[in-house]
Amino acid sequence: MTSLFDECTAVRPGAADGTFATELRDEFTIVNGHPNGGYLLAVMGRAAVAALGEEDRHVVGSTTSYIAPPSTGPATVVTEVRRRGRTASQLHVVLVQDDEPKVEGLMTLAALDDGPPAWGHVAPPEMPDEETCRAATRSHRSPITGGEPPMARVVAQAFDPATLGWASGAPGGGGEMRAWLRMADDRPFDPLGLLFAVDALPPATFEVAMTGWVPTLSLTAYIRARPAPGPLRVRFRVGTIATGRADETCEVWDGADRLVAQSTQLAALRMPPAP
Repeated sequence: MTSLFDECTAVRPGAADGTFATELRDEFTIVNGHPNGGYLLAVMGRAAVAALGEEDRHVVGSTTSYIAPPSTGPATVVTEVRRRGRTASQLHVVLVQDDEPKVEGLMTLAALDDGPPAWGHVAPPEMPDEETCRAATRSHRSPITGGEPPMARVVAQAFDPATLGWASGAPGGGGEMRAWLRMADDRPFDPLGLLFAVDALPPATFEVAMTGWVPTLSLTAYIRARPAPGPLRVRFRVGTIATGRADETCEVWDGADRLVAQSTQLAALRMPPAP
């Protein structure tokens, strides 16, 4: 049976070469009914893989600008192969809705393996087990919507209690979130799912101040390896908040303690007035 994630990111060939039709779904919307940025990235990644037409190639790098928030409903992904290489290929990818570009990016596609990294110095986050985090998460409600956005019903997020102050309206001030992540229907994560995972948590700025919607302006993602089966551990943290913008860094780890995905993004926000 096709998973909900695969249904919601499905693309089909469009009328012109390199174009793909898609339907942006309600299930992956967040506050204000906007589709999640990682979900949009996964839709575009699926179109890029289809356009290249090489079964062993995955999106391993993406630099994307979020021009305007799309709505749910029909959209088109326009792709152009800029370079087809032996070890890596580059594509220009644009998500278009109502004849206007909404998200635009450059994607690099290459092969991935399952082995350990040749070198690395970043350690996985230390956090309680998934069930402890799940129990803590259940006891809170979103301070923005008074409940859960639609995406929370299809993606299971189990937050480290130490980074959950925002969910009760009392940010801890550390600017970091840590959580276990899995699909609610237990679909295994793959390279395409990792494109979603790098932007699947609420804004890390919520652990500094509750500000409402924090739209992504620009996002760069790296997919490093095919993840091992099971839930992912995600660490999402904010670096600096200044002039109405914040930079956020995401690290995604699999059950084998491998760093399988990373992202950095610039997001807009309006800080509350100082007391």
